[in-house]
Amino acid sequence: MRVKDETKQLAIVENTLDVVFERGFAGIKMADLANRVGLSVSTLYVYYRNKEDLIVSIAIGLIERETQRSEQEITEDLPYKLKLKMLWLFWINFSINNKKEMSFLEQLKKSPYYEKVPISVKETKSKMAMNLIELGKREGLLKNIDNNILMGIIGALMGETVKLIMDGKMELNQKNIDFMFSMVWDAIKS
Repeated sequence: MRVKDETKQLAIVENTLDVVFERGFAGIKMADLANRVGLSVSTLYVYYRNKEDLIVSIAIGLIERETQRSEQEITEDLPYKLKLKMLWLFWINFSINNKKEMSFLEQLKKSPYYEKVPISVKETKSKMAMNLIELGKREGLLKNIDNNILMGIIGALMGETVKLIMDGKMELNQKNIDFMFSMVWDAIKS
């Protein structure tokens, strides 16, 4: 078995993210990707068995890395509302500053490849947010409604905040972030 070069693997991932951002998952052709990266097709297959393996591997890496990074943003000694705001703000910043990765993850959720991502990875991604929601409900701070509804409200307002900023309809500044989070808080607080 050939040794995998980390630089080549990173180039494969970066170019895959570019292709998905430009053309979606259907735009990934292994021969074209190998050519784009400057590898032979057989070398590309040393790194990934097939297109599905490529997409799922990138998805797992992104989800695990960004989940870990988001967890580092939250410290236990913060008041509850600030913990929730920090997590919300992390994903706002990630969405704005990592357009290709976010596009990849959004397309992944709507594709059959999402079913190939291990449940343990999917659960890790939502575990922190769900635990935070459960804590808020136990402390009587959040409405005692289905967690998926609460996550839907938070996610919808987060997505719209990102969209407004990306479309140039709202400036990314402390005042606007505070306002948009207050809308989230007002919608979910008990």
